[in-house]
Amino acid sequence: SEPGACFGFCVSLSLPLPSEPWSLSPGLGSKPLIEMKGHEDGGIRLECTSVGWYPEPHAVWRDPYGEIMPALEEAYTVDADGLFTVTVAMIIRDCSVRNASCSVNNTLLGQEKETVIFIPGWFPALWRPISALPWMAGLAALPPSLLLLVAGVLCLARKVHREKEVENEERETAYPRPNRQTSSAADVVLDPDTAHPELFLTGDRRGVRRGPSRQSVPDNPERFDCRPCVLGLESFSSGRHYWEVEVENVMVWALGLCRDNVERKGEALPVPRNGFWTLEVFGNQYRVLSSPEKILPLKERLRRVGIFLDYEAGDISFYNMRDRSHIYTCPRSPFSGPLRPFFRLGSDDSPLFICPAFTGARGVAVPEGGLILHRTGTQRS
Repeated sequence: SEPGACFGFCVSLSLPLPSEPWSLSPGLGSKPLIEMKGHEDGGIRLECTSVGWYPEPHAVWRDPYGEIMPALEEAYTVDADGLFTVTVAMIIRDCSVRNASCSVNNTLLGQEKETVIFIPGWFPALWRPISALPWMAGLAALPPSLLLLVAGVLCLARKVHREKEVENEERETAYPRPNRQTSSAADVVLDPDTAHPELFLTGDRRGVRRGPSRQSVPDNPERFDCRPCVLGLESFSSGRHYWEVEVENVMVWALGLCRDNVERKGEALPVPRNGFWTLEVFGNQYRVLSSPEKILPLKERLRRVGIFLDYEAGDISFYNMRDRSHIYTCPRSPFSGPLRPFFRLGSDDSPLFICPAFTGARGVAVPEGGLILHRTGTQRS
């Protein structure tokens, strides 16, 4: 079968040797469960647990940028059926860390399951026991009237923190996580008949780079002839869909969707009025191609971008898939007719790659249950 055709659950048959009564086949366990255990050693203790793995899995914590964070404790146990349970714990002391992920990997299958937890920015102070705060010892000497005043201030502070927590929870649900019930992971490949002559596609049609000169290709009606663009082969006329694109080291690019019937000859601007909804980068500046164009104040360079389409809602959104943060949502537009993934390269540097469905960049598996997206802010015009 084709690579990537087997996902969701893949079972490897293991034929027992004559001396073995039975043997286990490699398999994935449960989605990791992350719990906040409370204040410990100047920070918040997080514990991640996952059950039902074979063989012994590998579990790691990662920060919002995908870097591995050291675990405080690791425990692996085996149940009566020979399946492994893993528990890993760590303490977060840096109040600037707003989310962390726990991923458990089956090294034989090369697949993993991952969960992300949101950590409120105010957690260090509120998780500390009240009696541990140094200034509490002096309250006993205050007059009753001042004690009431202090109590009122504390209650007000807790109310403000709770309102902030509710706001964060609302932000988390504003862009629901894509999963098999809410979003379909699109297995996007490129359509060579639409590729500009300077664009060179990889053999699997998931990668594209811009060359220094034009190829000799047929000048068919579907092909872009002026702007270095190419479309995805599949089109979408309903439903919710998402895909991811690796753009690391690509200096000039544009990603998004367009109507199937956009003008492909000449210098038509890729803006919404012409049937294009795109995010682009030129050097270190990110912008939305609209009228007028909108500059996005991103603090870090994007490496992997997720494109999310909700056809019936008229929504197209972009996410930074390194930390699951929201980048931008295009103004709602009632779609009519098929939409196709859109790609543009502006320089002959590194290629960009489309990640296979349910597989992240460079072979990191996306959890079957979907990605929990945590946005740090909303950009919407």
